[in-house]
Amino acid sequence: MSTTPKWYCRNKSQPMHTFAEIGKLGLELRRITKRIVIDVNSAIFSEHDTILEECERVVEQYWNLKDETKNADFQSLSKKIKRSPYNQLLMKKFHLIMDLNDRRFCQLTFVLKRTLSFLLRKSMQSEMWLNWALHITQLYNKCRKVKKPLLPAEVDNQPGEEEPADGEPKLGSKRKEEMPANVCSNMYPALLLALKNIDFSYVLQLVAQTRVEQNALDLVFGLFNMGEQDAWREQQNLESTSSSLEILRTLNISFAAGDYQPYCDSAQDYKSMQMQMADASLQVQDHDHQSLRCKHTESFLQKERVFIAQLIAKATEISPTIFDNGKKGPVDMNAYIVKGLRLLWSYVGIILDHILLWWIDNPVSCYRLTHIDSIRSWLYHQSVNDIPEPVFSTLRGIGEILTGFVCNNIWDQLFRLTLISSNNTNRLVDVVAEQYRDCPNNEFGTPTGTVWISIFANLVNLSNQYFSNLEAHNNSSLLPVAEQIPILHRLDHSVHSMRLWVTEQAKLLCCEWKMDRFFQILEHDVKLCLNVFITFQLPKLTADLSDILMLVCVALRTKLIAEVNANIDKLKKTTDECVQILSAVCRVLSLANFTLCFPAANFWQRELYNNDEKSLYVGYVLDEIYLPTIRATKDIVILKLILKLICEAWLDYIYQKRIRFSVNGAVRLLNDFDDVREWILACSLLDEQQLDKLSNHEVLRMCKGVGKILLRKPEDVISITQSPKFDKKAQDASAQDTQLPSEMFVSNQKHWLQLRASGGNGFPFLKLCCGDAM
Repeated sequence: MSTTPKWYCRNKSQPMHTFAEIGKLGLELRRITKRIVIDVNSAIFSEHDTILEECERVVEQYWNLKDETKNADFQSLSKKIKRSPYNQLLMKKFHLIMDLNDRRFCQLTFVLKRTLSFLLRKSMQSEMWLNWALHITQLYNKCRKVKKPLLPAEVDNQPGEEEPADGEPKLGSKRKEEMPANVCSNMYPALLLALKNIDFSYVLQLVAQTRVEQNALDLVFGLFNMGEQDAWREQQNLESTSSSLEILRTLNISFAAGDYQPYCDSAQDYKSMQMQMADASLQVQDHDHQSLRCKHTESFLQKERVFIAQLIAKATEISPTIFDNGKKGPVDMNAYIVKGLRLLWSYVGIILDHILLWWIDNPVSCYRLTHIDSIRSWLYHQSVNDIPEPVFSTLRGIGEILTGFVCNNIWDQLFRLTLISSNNTNRLVDVVAEQYRDCPNNEFGTPTGTVWISIFANLVNLSNQYFSNLEAHNNSSLLPVAEQIPILHRLDHSVHSMRLWVTEQAKLLCCEWKMDRFFQILEHDVKLCLNVFITFQLPKLTADLSDILMLVCVALRTKLIAEVNANIDKLKKTTDECVQILSAVCRVLSLANFTLCFPAANFWQRELYNNDEKSLYVGYVLDEIYLPTIRATKDIVILKLILKLICEAWLDYIYQKRIRFSVNGAVRLLNDFDDVREWILACSLLDEQQLDKLSNHEVLRMCKGVGKILLRKPEDVISITQSPKFDKKAQDASAQDTQLPSEMFVSNQKHWLQLRASGGNGFPFLKLCCGDAM
């Protein structure tokens, strides 16, 4: 009986051998894949050379068997199999085994790539890691790119079929390679992507990621702990250098104790790849024209260039096929050095702010925001001539990220203070003034107004720093437009919120008649907040039509600028709204005071009065309403308005109550009107100019005209000119703006004539003794 398995094709020694090898190949693929995963994760390197040799052997066996299945024997066997249903079943089993091997080979390929990434991330710890990673890179490319002779059957493609891509081997005669799709999963959609060969750029990218944190810390230590410390110590008593001292003190506490110490361990098992300093003669050129920071960054960049050059040399020796897809010829080392530096500094710029803020033992984010703001300001004050371009761009990017961090946290902190009512507001002002010394001084404003000014000053300064380079204004691609959008949004929200706060405070303070705080908000808080926007820089930007993201950012920025300007205009008009609120409340409050203290109606109908005693209600009303206003503001327009409102409310109360006056009662009321002028002249809080304008206010003449109308008969004709011979105070007449009689300032003279008490006479006598000056 034959020992050949029943599913082998008899009388075909080569196919029979191939079928046997295919079955063993599946087990080998499974075993070597499992071994790589276990050995690498367990850090077992004693047999890593054996693993690489076995991998190479399995990969060669896989591609050899793939080639053997396409030779002439299999082609002739395939034609005979079609004649037998039994042989068709055998060929179906053959395809199932080949598909299983394809899946396992694909799994091996993914394991090799994952292992490569793992080893490159650990390559800085030992040279052995790097050597093994480069060997695996060579093996991975061999898995993905194998040279095979083309068969005549493959050359003559059927009409309508597409040519396979170069370097992509076929899995069968009926379809192209689809190995990722053979093992794809909903949990791992990356398998649907076609696998690509690994070149040196990929290796350089992974190596740069391993050196990011080390280089980031080295850069920060060098910049903040080298020669600039001496300059800071010499000027530590100057207020202008206080921010630099805060930077130095914070970073020294956060990063290191004592002098500068490298982040790397000098005892690493990686001596052959240690970064070497270049020739000292190359570093001493132009020392007199370079700062200490410039020399440090230049030496730092030179170390990275040496490191990348050594990495290229080692990769050329171990895995030359990773350069330019295996093309022969000399390697352009300068191009790869430039690319490596660009990758390194791009990663440093991404991670450095996180290291500063969160990833160290004492993160900077645990300190006050003013310290972080000082670091950010220091970064923005550096020039390109002082720091080389790769480092400068990275530091500028860090400054932009820190600007967003400072903006979010400072705005959140200060905006919260404006909404929280504190019992000790003076302490709040002291804290804000100490932390934000660059903000405008609000010596006479309210505590909450001081916080609002700090909010606007910080947001405007943060926004203006994006446009410190005036040459880049017309090129939006050189400006961080996306980073400015959150600042403009918070600025718009802050202006709108302050406008609402001012309006609500005006209503509350006017109802309680706290004029001191009302005018602090109106004359100091609002005024200083508007002065902050004088330095607000909002240049117009244009974007390239091909850059969709920049177009969206510029459009959104333009919309936010329009909203900010609209809210600023509304804030300017808020002063007029508050004055209208003040006018309405003053009229109501004046009517309320006259209701409480104005004498009863029968008091004004008496025939005898004690002229030596003044009416107490006049001084009471002026002390309650007008005196707080005089103490709170020196604005003559507001003072004239309040005086007019008080007197008009006085007359309105008399007219609404229909109080009738006798002759002596009218004289008494006329004397009360004169007491207002005497009270103003006796007020020591007013200067000469204010006394002159308030004492000769038209509303006082109107009140006097009402009193004199009450002394006339209905049939009397009021002359448009007054008679000087009856004016007892002719010396004050020259100060009047007009020589019209007082009665001419009263619009409804006939209505006031109805308020005279019936009966009584004495009008001829009063005409002889009471002139216009009464």
